[in-house]
Amino acid sequence: MSAKKVSQLVLGEFGVEIKPRTIQREVQEGRVGVSPKKMGPQGYSPLKTFDHLTTAFESYIKIMQLNGHGGTLSNNKLMIILKKCTSPSITCDIRGLLRRLQKAAAESIVVGKGKNAEDRRIKWTTYYNLKTWFDSWQEDLIELGFAHYDEENKVVIPSDKLARILNVDETCLVLDGSKCNRGGRPEVIFYSPYLPNLGKATIKNSTATTMIAGSTAAGEPIPPHFQFQTRAQSVDTQSVNINLVTFLPNVIGKFGAEEEKEWAVTFGYNAKGGMDNEQFKEYFRTNNAPLYPDVEDTLGKRVMVKVDSGPGRLEIEFLAEARTSGFIIYPSVPNTTAVTQETDQSYGPFKSKFAQNLKALSDARIAGDFPTSFPPWLVGLLVFGGTDPISRFVVESAFEFGFSPEKNLNAWSKCGAAPLTRCCLKNHSHVRSEIGDDDDATNQMMQEIQTANDISTHFLTAHGYNGDAFKATVNKVKRMSVTAKL
Repeated sequence: MSAKKVSQLVLGEFGVEIKPRTIQREVQEGRVGVSPKKMGPQGYSPLKTFDHLTTAFESYIKIMQLNGHGGTLSNNKLMIILKKCTSPSITCDIRGLLRRLQKAAAESIVVGKGKNAEDRRIKWTTYYNLKTWFDSWQEDLIELGFAHYDEENKVVIPSDKLARILNVDETCLVLDGSKCNRGGRPEVIFYSPYLPNLGKATIKNSTATTMIAGSTAAGEPIPPHFQFQTRAQSVDTQSVNINLVTFLPNVIGKFGAEEEKEWAVTFGYNAKGGMDNEQFKEYFRTNNAPLYPDVEDTLGKRVMVKVDSGPGRLEIEFLAEARTSGFIIYPSVPNTTAVTQETDQSYGPFKSKFAQNLKALSDARIAGDFPTSFPPWLVGLLVFGGTDPISRFVVESAFEFGFSPEKNLNAWSKCGAAPLTRCCLKNHSHVRSEIGDDDDATNQMMQEIQTANDISTHFLTAHGYNGDAFKATVNKVKRMSVTAKL
């Protein structure tokens, strides 16, 4: 049978076109009943060696990611490591070999944009640290009367106690339309390349205000507090613009009262417009404490305030003062705000909406040729919504968008502190695992990655490569000894 006839039969039966010349060459080379050759140039390494090189490459990336160094693994960095692994005894096309490795490991290794994170956050946000905190949190909830064990030995926090567990955190609000970031991709615009492209007009302003907000585990939003900048040298010389209260509505909630009522939004002044030890204590006394008129240092009457490690939170005298009145100031693991702070979850949609409001109001002022100065007191309009007194533009509420009861409950469910589900230990990409985390499934996975790296790098070294270039070790938990605690 001629090669042309075979080609026609294959095309008719399988729908695949094979050139007669290709059929003739395969027969001449004795490749009958054998899979076709792979496209591209012949590889530099035997198949078994390449498989071990792929395993070393893949396991190295995974271990670096587990140890919190995944953001450094750029294409150029991996090319340098691969060159160290193959040279000087082996000569090959490093760039082409890297492409082959990336293709071979594509099932478990993907390419994406790197993320920047503070080194201290990466080091602190470990499974072991968070698990240790959750263990203490669970014991304290039981001991202090916020929770109990049910018939199945599960921790249950009654609904009336959820209303007495709250979380507050602060953020900075800047009224600068030239830097507002709404997320997503920039808008596509049409322009002529033959004319000057001056850009879009925005309002530039350096005014910054600190806002402290939060919610209870029952979903009620805590009345926000605003800390403004002032140049006044004493309290007696501080002044308040009457327009400020126009856009600071009361917040409705029950908290520790017998029924729902309106609670006032609070504000203060200092030189930097931020929080320090004294300002936080004053905020707690004038904003948080009045929400629970029934508070006592007895079972059923206490209030748990979950906080981060910011200014004023860990001052001994303040902690003692709050404790004797029935408030337990409960710090979370330092530098883990993105994982453990419910308010941080709410600030995401809130600040996105705040930026949208700022841009929309800036556009409305510019379009109407109105004054483009944003005084500090206007922050209330951008947070709570309303009608701009100058342009008459209607602004939507960013506070309602980020701190509605539904959004608050969703934020608490993501962290898993109340109700006590501990879900952030499993469902958060920022939590770093280490060998010895007391989680069998995760530890087994990490041990398998470590074993694969050990075997593959040893094989490469034994076959003329520098296997140590891809050698990596998964971090192990450093448990604190009893002596160290004392």
